[in-house]
Amino acid sequence: MTHTGPAPTGTYWNDRATVTAFAALAVPPYLAELLTAPVPEAALALDAGCGAGRNLPALAAAGYQVLAIDLHPGMLQEARRRTGPRTIFVEADVTSLPVGDQRASLVVCHGVLHNLHHRDALARALRELHRVLVPGGTLSLNLFTAGHLDPCLAPLGNDRYALPNGQHMTLISPDDLLCFIHASGLVPGGEAVQYLSPGDPGQRSVWRATLTRP
Repeated sequence: MTHTGPAPTGTYWNDRATVTAFAALAVPPYLAELLTAPVPEAALALDAGCGAGRNLPALAAAGYQVLAIDLHPGMLQEARRRTGPRTIFVEADVTSLPVGDQRASLVVCHGVLHNLHHRDALARALRELHRVLVPGGTLSLNLFTAGHLDPCLAPLGNDRYALPNGQHMTLISPDDLLCFIHASGLVPGGEAVQYLSPGDPGQRSVWRATLTRP
C-alpha cells in the first residue's frame, strides 16, 4: 500500500505504529471476490505496493505464486512475517518494476499511486502495470483522487497536496486518471466505483476499478 514519496512520507510508512495499523487490515471484499476465479497453473500474482502484507496470504491461498513489492523496508519486514514460501519479496518502486514483460496474471495495486511524487510518475506506473500483465490479465486498482479535496489538504501546486502529518500526495482528477489508464493500454473491466473513505484526518475520494490488458 505504499510507495514513492518525499522524506516525511517515507518516515511515516516505516513508522512502527503505521506498520502495525496496516498489518491489522483485512483483505478487501472486492479482492476476495476476484480471488474466487480459477487460477492457471504457475500463475504469478504481483502485489505492487504490498504494505504490511494484508493481501499476500489470500493470493497464495488462491493458488498464485506471489511477488510482493514495496519501497519501504519496515512494511516488507512485517509482510514477510505473515507469509509462506510461495511469496517472494523485493524492495522496489512501482514506476520501475523488477518483473519481465507479460509475466503477471494478476496485479494488485491498492492505495499506492497517490503516494508518487508527481502526475508523470503516476502515468509511468500505469504503463509499468500494463507492461507486466499477461494478455487477458487483471489489475485490481484503487487510489485517492481529487474527486473530493478535504479542507485538511494543503495545496502545493501541480496536483500535490500536503497532510498535517507531513505526508505529500498526488491527487489527480478522475477524468485525468481515465486518460492515463487509456494511454497506458489498460482497459476498464466495468464501471469504476468512487466513494469517500475516512482519512486521518478528513476524508479521501477513492477511485476503484478492475482493469485488464487486452
